[in-house]
Amino acid sequence: MGTCSISLSFLSFPFPSLQFTHLKNTRTRTRTSHCQPLLLPMSSFSSNSSPLPLHLPLKSRITHIIRSSTSDTSDTNVLLLTSLITVTLAIANRVLYKLALVPMKNYPFFLAQFTTFGYVAVYFTILYLRYCARIVTNDMLSIPKSPFLAIGFLEALGVASGMSAAAILPGPVIPILSQTFLVWQLMFSTLFLGRRYSINQLAGCLLVAAGVVVAIASGSNAGHMLSKVELFWPALMIVSGAFQAGASVIKEYVFVDSAIRLKNKSLDIFVVNSFGSGFQWDKSLAVVVGILLFGVLLYYACTGCTTPVLDLKY
Repeated sequence: MGTCSISLSFLSFPFPSLQFTHLKNTRTRTRTSHCQPLLLPMSSFSSNSSPLPLHLPLKSRITHIIRSSTSDTSDTNVLLLTSLITVTLAIANRVLYKLALVPMKNYPFFLAQFTTFGYVAVYFTILYLRYCARIVTNDMLSIPKSPFLAIGFLEALGVASGMSAAAILPGPVIPILSQTFLVWQLMFSTLFLGRRYSINQLAGCLLVAAGVVVAIASGSNAGHMLSKVELFWPALMIVSGAFQAGASVIKEYVFVDSAIRLKNKSLDIFVVNSFGSGFQWDKSLAVVVGILLFGVLLYYACTGCTTPVLDLKY
């Protein structure tokens, strides 16, 4: 027993040293495996993998800042470019508006009809393309059409009365009097939509109204823009702005109502413009026919003439 115990103790002597060596190597490998991901290069992380470590190198931070600033600069440039194009087209529209009225001075209703038909063709073409691209949905096209009747009627009156007045008024006066659109829109949106405006916005509208009053009041004096022009024509231009502002407020109501119907989805603007222009063209025809019939009846009543007389040069 003693020999056996001595041999066992002798044989078991190397084992603790081997076990210690194994544990030491295991701990070393474990530390190495835990530290290994920190030694990977930054290029090994793809955009689809987990987020980058918080401690980014200075070069990566600078690159990220440069890219974000470049994106913001490009968005600003696009916004400035589109704004410049919009202002340029608006000015060209006003100039061509007056140039077209020079040879068509006696035919404002025909010019209004022709312009409205152009709007209808362009708007419905764009609406069809956007529908094919699935930007415009069937739910957008199924919204109630009754507000568009009022929009078309008001825009028809606005275009007809505006062109009739613009044919008589001097060119520089037209954009001045057209600014009353802002005043009318502020009034109508406050009354019918319950909007509230800041003091700066109210002050701006008051300045516009004061400028219009000064322009009209100076018309009776010789040498001014509105000299030799009856007061009826500037007043008619201001009334046309009221018609246009009323149509604009109804359009705003359509957008608010459609957001509820479409479950917080925004209504495409070409749906509103297309149907509004379509009903405007329809109501313009009705207005023209009504004016012609009223003129014929008034002619018969004043002259007592029984012969059908109708000036078809319109």
